Amino acid sequence: MQHNRGKLARCCTLIGAHFLMAPLSFVWNYGNLSAYMDSYIQFYCSPGCADADSQWIITLFVASCCPGIFISGPATKRLGLKWALILAIVSCNAAYIACAWTLQASVIGTAVLMGFVNGLALGTVMCVSFTYVRLWAGKHENLFLGTVTSAPTAMAILENQIITEYVNPDNLKTDARVGNKACFSQIQIIEKVPQIIIIVGAMSLGLQILGLVLVSNPQPSTFVTSANASGKKPVNRDTDIHLEGSTGGNRSTDSEELHIKSNLNNGHDRLDYRSNDERKDELHEQSTEDQHKEGNQEYGDFSSLPYSYKPLETLQTRSFKALWLYVNALGYGLILKNSYYKRFGLLYIQDDHFLTVIGSLIPVVASIARIVFGVCMDKGILTVKDCMILSLSVNSVLCSFWYFIPRLSGVSYMFFILGLASVQSLIFTISAAGALHMFGSDHFPQNFAMTFSGMTSSAIFAAVVAPLLLHAIGWFWLFFTCSAFSLITLGFAVVTAMGR
Repeated sequence: MQHNRGKLARCCTLIGAHFLMAPLSFVWNYGNLSAYMDSYIQFYCSPGCADADSQWIITLFVASCCPGIFISGPATKRLGLKWALILAIVSCNAAYIACAWTLQASVIGTAVLMGFVNGLALGTVMCVSFTYVRLWAGKHENLFLGTVTSAPTAMAILENQIITEYVNPDNLKTDARVGNKACFSQIQIIEKVPQIIIIVGAMSLGLQILGLVLVSNPQPSTFVTSANASGKKPVNRDTDIHLEGSTGGNRSTDSEELHIKSNLNNGHDRLDYRSNDERKDELHEQSTEDQHKEGNQEYGDFSSLPYSYKPLETLQTRSFKALWLYVNALGYGLILKNSYYKRFGLLYIQDDHFLTVIGSLIPVVASIARIVFGVCMDKGILTVKDCMILSLSVNSVLCSFWYFIPRLSGVSYMFFILGLASVQSLIFTISAAGALHMFGSDHFPQNFAMTFSGMTSSAIFAAVVAPLLLHAIGWFWLFFTCSAFSLITLGFAVVTAMGR
């Protein structure tokens, strides 16, 4: 009976982790929503509301996820996983829904709430969700990292349809130009923008509450009972040290269960399943681990490490530098695509509903790509290094032709954008899987935050540079910068992967 309860808790928690990630869908619905928000700012809100570039909204959202990941470690240790998660959910959704009012008065205020506060809270939600996956997923960790990061992209399919059907049900065409952007000035469209923000925010809040109800911490008694019943040795996923099963005979079950409970009750992310004898062998094991660490640091390989790197040690490896640059390069491309795919497309494709269909298919392709690559990594078909090199190569080639594709046909543009989405979607999975498998799990929140900081730098870079490039040299050279960035990063990743 207890074993069945453990299986049910595992299933519920892994499902709940998917619902918790709902606000991340903003990355994939903002490209659709921003076309209407820009029109609202230009033609409907109060005088002086356009006090900044709306590009900063998505930039601050992506950039602040990294500080959110950083603070998740101290937050979960002080408050526990559940309470840290509750605080993040409240902050995330309250900030988003409040933008229905701030949009009428200030772009800066909207960017702070919808961008910075929303992203900061989401960073904590992401790290807590990945922690639940790490505790419960077992050998299918890469697969569940792929599905968890795919869930919000799948949600964006529905959101994009709701956004367009609610705001522009008659498929009206853009009828105004502001600089090099096409806008809607029809009152029946732009007056609905604050309302759709509330609707989308309510959807996200409802899914996160459901996820909060489903997730739970592993119960120590579940592991102990399972070990005694099967005779197998449970594995501590943080230290890779095995417990003696019931046939081992010398382990004090009561004292170890109390030790595990103590870790859980104090809000620690890491569970300690070591026996007393194994703790006595810690110094000997540390010596062996140091030898592994020195070898891996020397060659900077991309393998799964038996040693858990401390944050300062992680910064010294070439693998980290390659992974960080990878996040920068694909993050820059992701922001350009999500921000401009519709606004650029409207210059040549006068069909709002068709472009919304493209936006709805982006999450489908992104979800499938993450799951496929997650399965391939679990089965050993592809490594993290292989995924990095493949996605950088394809991204560089595709961005070289971005400027020309919509001139051919709408269908060509659809397949082109979906191709970009498939390779750029790996950024969330590879950044998490890379941080975990390259540098170990003991310091995962810190190492993942440092890796994901590449999104922060690329987001700020895109917000500052992209509008300037667009105004000074046009669309072609803006897209070319993304292609060149990926090509340079690809060269560095290949050299680093060779380890010489």
